[in-house]
Amino acid sequence: MKFNTLWDYEYLMKSNNMFVGLNTPNALKSKDVKHCLPPYSKRKSFLVDEYPACPKNWMRSEGRTVSYFVPVQEGKGMWLDFNANSAHSHEVAIVVSVQGINPITGLPCEGAQLEQYIDNCPKCNEPFKPDRLCEKCKIKYPKQNYISTTTTPNGQLWLDGFRSIEGVVRQYILTEEKIRGVASNLIGKDRVFAIGISFFLSKEKKKKDLYTYPNNDSYKHFKTKKKRIRYKNFNITNSTPTYDSSSSSASDSYDIYAAHTDCLNLCKDFPYDNKNVSNTNIYSVQTKGLEVGAGAQINQSVHDDIELLDFWRDDPEAIICINYALEGDVEKIVSQGRVELENHQEGFLQGIPVGNKGE
Repeated sequence: MKFNTLWDYEYLMKSNNMFVGLNTPNALKSKDVKHCLPPYSKRKSFLVDEYPACPKNWMRSEGRTVSYFVPVQEGKGMWLDFNANSAHSHEVAIVVSVQGINPITGLPCEGAQLEQYIDNCPKCNEPFKPDRLCEKCKIKYPKQNYISTTTTPNGQLWLDGFRSIEGVVRQYILTEEKIRGVASNLIGKDRVFAIGISFFLSKEKKKKDLYTYPNNDSYKHFKTKKKRIRYKNFNITNSTPTYDSSSSSASDSYDIYAAHTDCLNLCKDFPYDNKNVSNTNIYSVQTKGLEVGAGAQINQSVHDDIELLDFWRDDPEAIICINYALEGDVEKIVSQGRVELENHQEGFLQGIPVGNKGE
């Protein structure tokens, strides 16, 4: 089976009403400029628990932790899309671990927790100089180790790469070269070949929900800095949205409010055999690990949270694990079939007589 388009039900990974989507656009050129956000290049996600050929060392789902895998290509860029969480009734804070490294602080991730750095350096514990400068480490630290809906502008809840300096991140790059991997340089053998995302909710509901989404059936008239994108009406059964020839190309400088509506750069077609199988005679596929490196500069800020830590709940609402693997390895995993997770259609009514008497 081939898929030509990816919509939210295939693209977004979810756990306990928290969401993330993974995109792998082309790597930006590493010249001395600050790029805007690359356009969407959505990847289909698969639940690890449904595919018995997944590697044994991939985390399985348990409780509020849900494990997925996603096909990627070596040499591509990557970014994480959290915008669907902006519609939640509560404020949301998100801690990301890329191969075991927090991409905002560069520090190893030791458990899922929210941290703020007000007075002292989180690495050496020396008092900060102005603007959270650690004189010993020669680093200006962000205020916190997470992004949140409290101060991130609407429609910009994403993370494109490793924070390098204030207002700049370096694009995530998928590479086979160990020497280029950020985690391989910082923590070596302790790194993992996965992305972990922990979601925290505010203790109280939002005072006012300011975020609205366009209708899924129609994207129209979203502005870019230079031109205007016009999508004619289409619905979820169409294979490809109609695109106005006067609109901007992927290489144009996108307005950050419009970039998240770009549905043109979707996942590359390749066959998936989604046959159902019994959980027998299945061999585990060995996948090739890819490092995540730091590529070109992207103009993106990690906005300081205006709230203190006691604004947030102590425990994560949900955790999503993303195992990324080369497309060829994913094909091998999926081609061996999937298993249906047991779920009785009557739910708690199973075993109890149902229907009308006499039918």
